[in-house]
Amino acid sequence: MTLALFALFSVALTLLGFFVPVPVFKRLVILGLSLVLLSLLFTWGKPFAFGPYEVDGVSRVFTLLALIGALWTVGLVRTGRFEFYLLVLYAAFGMHLLASTKNLVLMLVALEALSLPLYALATWRRGEGLEAALKYFLLGALAAAFFLYGTALHYGATGSLVAGTPGEGPLYALALGLLLVGLGFKVALAPFHFWTPDVYAGSPTPVVLFMATGVKAAAFAALLRVVAPGGLEALALLIALSVVVGNLAALAQEEAKRLLAYSSIAHAGYMALALYTGNAGALAFYLLTYVLGTGLAFAVLSEISPGRVPLERLKGLFHKDPLLGLALFVSSLSLLGLPPLAGFWGKYLVFTEAARAGAWGLLVLSLVTSAISAYYYLALGLAVFQKGEAEARVRPLSRGVALLVALFLLLLGLFPGALLPALASG
Repeated sequence: MTLALFALFSVALTLLGFFVPVPVFKRLVILGLSLVLLSLLFTWGKPFAFGPYEVDGVSRVFTLLALIGALWTVGLVRTGRFEFYLLVLYAAFGMHLLASTKNLVLMLVALEALSLPLYALATWRRGEGLEAALKYFLLGALAAAFFLYGTALHYGATGSLVAGTPGEGPLYALALGLLLVGLGFKVALAPFHFWTPDVYAGSPTPVVLFMATGVKAAAFAALLRVVAPGGLEALALLIALSVVVGNLAALAQEEAKRLLAYSSIAHAGYMALALYTGNAGALAFYLLTYVLGTGLAFAVLSEISPGRVPLERLKGLFHKDPLLGLALFVSSLSLLGLPPLAGFWGKYLVFTEAARAGAWGLLVLSLVTSAISAYYYLALGLAVFQKGEAEARVRPLSRGVALLVALFLLLLGLFPGALLPALASG
């Protein structure tokens, strides 16, 4: 049902875009994405398979997170071109496919289906972000090549194109390593993170929100299927690099989007730690808190500027717009992982699972780097209370959504058990 709705709206809106006004088209895209989201909720816990396409618990949870990012992006954008909204819909379709298959060939097709629209969206503001978009495209093509070669070697080692098929020997290990490189680029694990700061800083802020939320959710769903059977030693190295590089590099940033870009690298490391322990529920809950926290931060930044946002421009935001300033403060504390916000429980679950799995080295490193992150998250969150001349073009709807998400982060932090069973069941 989900795939059929995606296909129906993608084809229908491609044709309608040339004939209906852009505001109407935007509403139709929101309607289409909302109906897909509702179809996931109505079929929750009911597996479905058709050939290599498989809707299971992993697919539903991670597609839901990707759809939240897509809807948020469409709602934030102010543009007079229908193509923007159509590209977001196409990319969301690719994310759903990536999360809904164990077939490596279909994964590769889905990776390209979500990547190609994002290359165009990254350079939507003409004259800005061209270098970032080119870097994103070239490195994305290289990552796809790694994934394709890994798929071929996986077939040679196991005789199967299904992710998770057990194998052994150096050929199998090399195949898993290449697949990990291809997906590691998408989730911005170090050392495959080099594109992230430049692309985040140079792309329109709503597009960055989509990259930081939807892409991560879909790519981690694929990683969960690919890495679970093996390759954990290589993943441990990527976790260590990500939490160290992401947090230390973020300390020196004076531009909000670059700061959050390095922050996303560190969070990818924490999410990969949940993957390392094999707990899909902890990974899903962490991703939920991350999607809401980082999405809220980028949503606030998009109301300040569609381009770069130096930390200086945030000063005085609370006095200019108390609700918006408070929303950014709440998102910063949730991403840091302070109670009683939801981000605390995300890190608590991941770190607890790491302790149970005996990954003490990674656990200690993650705890130390998480403490280091307090410096830049507090710098980001407290900037809104300092004296300054912040400016924001806030719409009532944006202000309302920011309030709802901030309240949800608080309520989920107070009652984390309310969603854990649903995320675990899918």
